[in-house]
Amino acid sequence: MGYEADSIISPEDNIPIYFLRKTYDDLSWNGFVESVQSFINAVDWSQPWLWTLLGFHVITLFTILKLRNNTTSLAVITFGSNILKVLLVGLAKPINTLAHDNWQKFSIDNYFDKSGFFISMVFSFPLLCNSMFGIVLILNEVLHLLRKVKIAQIKHQRAKVSLLEEKRKEKQDDKKLKNK
Repeated sequence: MGYEADSIISPEDNIPIYFLRKTYDDLSWNGFVESVQSFINAVDWSQPWLWTLLGFHVITLFTILKLRNNTTSLAVITFGSNILKVLLVGLAKPINTLAHDNWQKFSIDNYFDKSGFFISMVFSFPLLCNSMFGIVLILNEVLHLLRKVKIAQIKHQRAKVSLLEEKRKEKQDDKKLKNK
């Protein structure tokens, strides 16, 4: 049962295209920027615990950047800390519940809702972004190493072919000398 272009009676019948258009309109860049701005404006960023958390994420990012030229250390830090990061992200819900119950001890406002949106944005999301950044740097280095290995293989193969060609020419020259 094929669907022909003329079998569409009205624009509403073409659901996938209109669905995508509606979704794109609903998730426009301006709406996203407004949501981010309202989130940033709603939080009092002068609180020490937020600065400490931000400092942790910045130190993690700078550590990854500092180690980007030392692939072995970067791999150890990235993959070793990924286990810790996955554990921390997995513990985000219990941490959120604990923070929701005890927010008066360290915060001015209770940002810790039941859905965990705030802790996801200020804790889990930066951890995951730092992990992804480290993995991208490692993959970039792996690609460079693969390129170097392939170039070395091609050079070796060319040298081998060249050597075989020289030996073949020597044999031909030897045969010519014997025939004279």
